[in-house]
Amino acid sequence: MRICILGGSPQQWGGLESYCDRAHRALAPFSPVWLPSQTAYMRLSRLKDVGRSLRQLQILQRDGLDVVWLQLSNLPDLVYLLWARLLRLPVIVTPHFGSNSRLQTKPLRRGLIKTLLRQADALGLLFAGQEREIELPAGPKRHVVGTFLPQASLSLTAGSDGAVLTLLHAARFSREKGSFLTVDLCRALADRGIAFSARLVGRADAETMRALADAIADAGLGDRITIIDWLGEEELQSALRQTDVLVHLSLLDAYPLIVLEALAGGAVPIVCPMAGAVSMVDRYGGRVVEGHDPARDAADWLASLSLDDLRAQGRRAAVAVRADYDWAVCAQQVVDIATTVLADLRTPAAPPGD
Repeated sequence: MRICILGGSPQQWGGLESYCDRAHRALAPFSPVWLPSQTAYMRLSRLKDVGRSLRQLQILQRDGLDVVWLQLSNLPDLVYLLWARLLRLPVIVTPHFGSNSRLQTKPLRRGLIKTLLRQADALGLLFAGQEREIELPAGPKRHVVGTFLPQASLSLTAGSDGAVLTLLHAARFSREKGSFLTVDLCRALADRGIAFSARLVGRADAETMRALADAIADAGLGDRITIIDWLGEEELQSALRQTDVLVHLSLLDAYPLIVLEALAGGAVPIVCPMAGAVSMVDRYGGRVVEGHDPARDAADWLASLSLDDLRAQGRRAAVAVRADYDWAVCAQQVVDIATTVLADLRTPAAPPGD
């Protein structure tokens, strides 16, 4: 079976591009093709790139492509859905957005996506329950396609063993990503007399960086919180393995891979009540913050646990996540879904009344 993974813009590398790259490598035994959609930060100068990708999809169709697996992250990606239908190619669509995305908060965009997604042969959801977070059409069958974690997170020894509680926040720093709430949590831990160290890994514009530095200074935590420039994949996985708690109080991410990566590394996550993150915590452990003061709730929860208990929870989670997200398992799941979709398309529809 030949599958085309369609999506992402390698010139603007981020979570979606990492997803496509890992899926492409995991599916290598099945000879997949990764065709970037080139639609990130869409502008007129990118139309040539999009045109080339559209032409390449037509060439793949002529060469015997079986299924298009479209990674939907913005409105321009829908052009590929319509083009694939014109080429009579089966299409599975995986939505890479959540309830707080403009694709959902803007009624016109939400309605357009819901309408055009009826053209898909199936929807490949990132997690069970994603359909409760975003509006999806009733027609196409739904499958859980899952995700792909970095190989480094699935193969190396997990767990922190220092004498002090260690926290890590990794993101493109912003209030919406929970960066400032992480500082608030650290302040709450200090107020409770809990010994800790924290690393904030990421980047932001100059104004946000100044505001974050000011927040750390105002809290008197300059000796306990360290800001680190963005880390490469292997360096980040190493940092997660040396961490007790991942602080991911984001209100944006539909399905934050960093939370699964942390769990695979033995770090216990603290998250906001976003559907994707909640599904991870429900299955593997961690804390979903409650109430109007997330930092206080998280600090109270950490204060209720011994360091040994917290680390034991992290070790148990690491074993479970690594088994569930082994690349061979995840790749076979994608192939099984594609096989099911093709079989459904070959099955004649039952006559009315049967």
